[in-house]
Amino acid sequence: MSSEQISITIMGRAFNIGTPPEEKATLLQAVDMLNQKINAIKQGGRIIETDKIAIMAALNVVHDLLKMSMKDDLAIGEFERKITDMAAVCDKALAKLPPGQ
Repeated sequence: MSSEQISITIMGRAFNIGTPPEEKATLLQAVDMLNQKINAIKQGGRIIETDKIAIMAALNVVHDLLKMSMKDDLAIGEFERKITDMAAVCDKALAKLPPGQ
């Protein structure tokens, strides 16, 4: 399976991620969804620490996916893979942040 490098931005940080071409659109949608959740949390103003914002956004996205999977009977293996991929993106983002943010 071939992979292409795409550039994404999460929380104002740029990342290059490898993805199979047939999953590129889905990955870009996931990035957009994550950034929307991050922005909503930031606008709420209750959480200001970057790592907590990222964790809460990821939790919100996973929660939304769980609700959808219960409705749409999404295959559990595919669901677990997507969660693992999103967690890896979050881990990369958090690892690159300066301490204290």
